[in-house]
Amino acid sequence: MTESLRTIRPPLIIEKVENGLLERLKEDVSGQCKVEVFPADPKTYDFGNLPAALLIHYSGSRFAAAKGPANTAQSRRMEFALVLLCRSLRGEGGAYNHLEDVRLSIQGNSFAGAGPAEIVRDFLDDEKDGVWRWQTVIALPIPAVPRVRQPPAPLMRPAISQS
Repeated sequence: MTESLRTIRPPLIIEKVENGLLERLKEDVSGQCKVEVFPADPKTYDFGNLPAALLIHYSGSRFAAAKGPANTAQSRRMEFALVLLCRSLRGEGGAYNHLEDVRLSIQGNSFAGAGPAEIVRDFLDDEKDGVWRWQTVIALPIPAVPRVRQPPAPLMRPAISQS
């Protein structure tokens, strides 16, 4: 039996937060809005006959200078973009209702140990062929702690076999 050389790793914090956002937004945003993570090929994305779709993706982090006695821990603000695609602005399935649903669902809540979530901004990104594209950018503070590796003892020498 051959063991795989690839180690299956647990989800990283980015994935955990994204999954938490996805679950919450699926619960809180109107049933007329399809909620998903960003597709692999956004140019071919189709939200069918629904009036709206909300797509989530990690857009980067901002890190503060390291602090503390070891000077290694930093604070981190993870940013996620919530991209709303809508066929109208007003009314039941319109962008304005969905933008408020998103804000009320996310603002002040924590996800996978990150947060509370802050709304950084929302803005109209584009309108093309009757589809309005809005973005809501959110930030979640979380400590950025480095991976700790055990250094070898200072006087440790490799064992040499003497035959």
